[in-house]
Amino acid sequence: MIARWLKAEGQLVAQGDPLFELETDKAVAEVESPVNGTLLRIIIPEGSVRVEQIVAWVGEPGEPMDETSTAPVSGKIEEGTESTSKLPASHPSARVARLPTPAARRRARELGIVLTKITGTGPEGRITEGDVEKLHQMQIGEASTRTSPKQFRRGVLIRKLTASWQSIPHIHIARHMDAGGLISARPVAKSRFSPDVSVTDLILFVLSRVLPKFPPLMTVWKGEELIIQTSLNLALVVDTAAGVVAPVIHNICDLDIGQICSSRQELVDAARLHRLRVEQMEDGSFTLTNLGMHDVDYFAPIINSPQSAILAVGRISEEPVVVGGKVVAGWRMWANLALDHRVADGMLAARFLSELQASFDGLSQVLSQSSHPEKIQS
Repeated sequence: MIARWLKAEGQLVAQGDPLFELETDKAVAEVESPVNGTLLRIIIPEGSVRVEQIVAWVGEPGEPMDETSTAPVSGKIEEGTESTSKLPASHPSARVARLPTPAARRRARELGIVLTKITGTGPEGRITEGDVEKLHQMQIGEASTRTSPKQFRRGVLIRKLTASWQSIPHIHIARHMDAGGLISARPVAKSRFSPDVSVTDLILFVLSRVLPKFPPLMTVWKGEELIIQTSLNLALVVDTAAGVVAPVIHNICDLDIGQICSSRQELVDAARLHRLRVEQMEDGSFTLTNLGMHDVDYFAPIINSPQSAILAVGRISEEPVVVGGKVVAGWRMWANLALDHRVADGMLAARFLSELQASFDGLSQVLSQSSHPEKIQS
């Protein structure tokens, strides 16, 4: 869908100039002009577009405009139609085209054809009279529907999660964790690395140290082949006004807790502003989803395909626990690992959760002994 235009009608554009921002289910990308000329008319100011739909006309100043060249698109773009004005493959939908030839406009008026239905085959994608005749013979007339940005993204998410749930044999292994180590480690991290360090950052840091010990949890599917990722790229589920997304902190094992905090803040801000870049959504090895800030204790997540595992954590709460035969106050948190049963079994999941607990317990000491961030940056 089109998020916003970067050029206005009447402006000169050169091939390669950014014209508008195109938002997909994963990211926002700038779409470049495939032709030289003047941006004569913006047909779709914003909203959903179909693959190869014409969204604007570029031509020479003074070229006549008529209703057939400015009407919104309706109909189906015929597969296999070639055009020299197609956008690069990185931009999956929408295109900008030159105005049709005078003969094409005249024939379109005679046949009642909307020119923006057509993918031109002339120079620089210009629509010719032959293109109009071809469309008329095919009798394209299906009405397209428009959806809101939120409906668009939610629909993509629903399809992806449904496919994941139906195709992946999930198993869920949960543990009621002692979160006292996280509580005591947070002030250490805030004083030594960054005052903005959150519980999520601490869990991400621990995962970056624990997951490399469990290669099956870092595998992704590529078709029928299972690939073990050589570097750990941790995805984090982020809530936005239009639904959840899972941007990725790449090579997280190379980062200290302060750098993880900064990376997490950058991704969350970009996600909520719908400004995530494509590369910030790619190559995730494992996903963390945290609903603790919403006072949720326990939930069972769906694996973020093509990954093989996801960890869900709930809130940290102070509860009565038995220690040495006495009831004392303690910090507890549910952690639930969803795992692709084709990749590993419950025993590996149990060992992973035990290692996670041990890392929580020793986190304060690890952070106290870590190099100061100023030394890391120098």
